[in-house]
Amino acid sequence: MRVLVTGGAGYVGSFTVRRLLAAGHEVVVVDNLSTGRREAVRGCRLHVVDILDIASMGTVFEEFHPEAVIHFAALKSSEESLRDINTYFSVNLTGTQNVLALCARTGVERFVFSSSCAVYGTPQICPVDETAPVRPESPYGETKYLCERVIASYAQATGMRYANLRYFNAAGAADDASLGEYAGPASTQLLPVAIRSTLGLAPTLRIFGNDYPTTDGTALRDYIHVEDLAQAHVRVLEGLQKGSQCGPVNLGRGQPVSVRELIDVLHDVSGKETPVAMAPRRPGDPGLSWADPSLALSRFGWRAERDLDHIVRTAWNWHTSTPASLE
Repeated sequence: MRVLVTGGAGYVGSFTVRRLLAAGHEVVVVDNLSTGRREAVRGCRLHVVDILDIASMGTVFEEFHPEAVIHFAALKSSEESLRDINTYFSVNLTGTQNVLALCARTGVERFVFSSSCAVYGTPQICPVDETAPVRPESPYGETKYLCERVIASYAQATGMRYANLRYFNAAGAADDASLGEYAGPASTQLLPVAIRSTLGLAPTLRIFGNDYPTTDGTALRDYIHVEDLAQAHVRVLEGLQKGSQCGPVNLGRGQPVSVRELIDVLHDVSGKETPVAMAPRRPGDPGLSWADPSLALSRFGWRAERDLDHIVRTAWNWHTSTPASLE
């Protein structure tokens, strides 16, 4: 299958591209390299194009004529989106509309969207299934949900099959440390931030909130290995190829992990202490959020296979063997 991947030089995107190529698909990547890495794309063509540049995007679509699109390209920080609402709506929503317009023009039949658990905001009940109320608490989460609605409208109008993958906290790296996340000093992702502090590249790890209704007072999250996420994208895409129409699908391990628990596992893996300091809760961050991923299993036969130790161990090996990943 000819698959165009937007944001395919980014973290989850690059892992998904590797999986697609291994499965025998023909892949083209579109990425503006604002956060993606050229060296993360191997074995297929990379077009350095911004999704807001619909003319250049149109040229790629017309030349490649994709049968399917996996759409990752987006801005993705809840905290940053509170400070820069206009840019988030422009890139995430207008950019997605551009991609969809080109899909409609060129007859793309399958569309897989990288959505987020941020659409749920602070869930009333955990684990969260796909029928839970959608109450985003940040402009980032709002853009993801609006994109889901626009995708559904395009699908209804064109007959395009689609899935909106609401995934939880991506983490980890390749087993052989050949690929992983690039997370510089501005990153807000807990695991690479914790690793920076553990390695002495940052003075302390700030824990945002210790008054949540959890065993140790810190927030609960659902961490999922990036390889499991990549496999889910391929599995869902191929499921759509066989005619499985779908809407939102949660992707997670379904196992809550507190901030302190993650730090404890990092200590076990690294043999080092992580200096920590408490800080107030961060705006836009839910205290409790983990998935009910049963729909992904029943509909597409997918479940996460890698445990928390594997997630932390591969991340640690990647960042310690690739210092540039933390610069």
